[in-house]
Amino acid sequence: MNNITKNIIGGIVVVIALFLMWYFSNLVIYTLIALVISIIGRPIVKFLDRMGLGKLRLPHSLNTILTLLLIFGFVICLASIFVPLIVQQAKVIGSIDVNAIGVDVRLRLDEIQRFLHHYGFLRRNEKLDALLISKAKEIVNFSNFSDILGSIVNIASNLFIGLFSVIFISFFFLKDQNLFSNIILTLTPAKSADKIMVILRDTRILLTRYFSGVCIQLCIMMTIEATGLTLFGVPNALLIGTFGGMMNIIPYLGPLIGASVGIVLGVSSTVAMGNYHDIFSLIIIIIGVFSFANLVDNFVIQPFVFSNRVKAHPLEIFFVVLMAGSLAGVPGMILAIPSYTVLRVIAREFLDQFSVIQTLTKNL
Repeated sequence: MNNITKNIIGGIVVVIALFLMWYFSNLVIYTLIALVISIIGRPIVKFLDRMGLGKLRLPHSLNTILTLLLIFGFVICLASIFVPLIVQQAKVIGSIDVNAIGVDVRLRLDEIQRFLHHYGFLRRNEKLDALLISKAKEIVNFSNFSDILGSIVNIASNLFIGLFSVIFISFFFLKDQNLFSNIILTLTPAKSADKIMVILRDTRILLTRYFSGVCIQLCIMMTIEATGLTLFGVPNALLIGTFGGMMNIIPYLGPLIGASVGIVLGVSSTVAMGNYHDIFSLIIIIIGVFSFANLVDNFVIQPFVFSNRVKAHPLEIFFVVLMAGSLAGVPGMILAIPSYTVLRVIAREFLDQFSVIQTLTKNL
């Protein structure tokens, strides 16, 4: 078989593989999530394997189950803490005096309406409230509500299937630490097996360092934001700070989302207590705390987590995250750094003859 035929067959195989990955994208996502869980849980499994009384050791399979229980138990504990806070916040929003807000909103709408009439943005016979209601009716209709209901049911069913799949796959990845590597090696030509083994080893090391760093980052950000908001007496400081800290998993865009949701939660609580005059100062406090935390993140935490741990320049990471965001939105931004890390390791082994690859991978 000549080289042209081999290249054609290889190209066809790659196209088929990419199509299957796209067609079974849910399975690919479940596998990747399970792989991340196995990377995080592997040190726990090793620790449990070393524990024991004398020569008495727990079976490796039982240690794997215990590790999964610890990981998901931690998630459940977080949910048990914050779900009641969310329910309480919903009750606070439900207790808001709608009539009082309506009077205040009416006064402000009248001021805006006079301004729009004066400068010709709104015709004299048009009312601002009627215009807003008509626009709202165009956006919100029965078909939208039916679509939302169908989406909720679909999400709930997919969530259950996805959760079971992730737990099932994670168990076997944790139980047999070489399972994923063996699967990859099975699909690898014999002449490239050594390079693939190096890629898998280095990728595992770099991703372990990255994900452990992300966990440290989230904990520090949640602590800074929750503590700062508590010191300034912001309502629901723990809920706002924790949510804001968790949003930092989305590079660059996450702090904006966290601050926006924090402002909504803080303002709703303030309005429920009737403190309308404190709204502006509350917004300033929340923005100030999130800005301070973001400065700490950008100048202290991120260079350590995103640069040193994956051996890449901060500017390089910045462009990668932006490009991934333009291609795949928020999920792309979340997966940008680990995906780029894997691609750099692969390029170092197979494309090291190019100078640009040598430059990008010289620190690996």
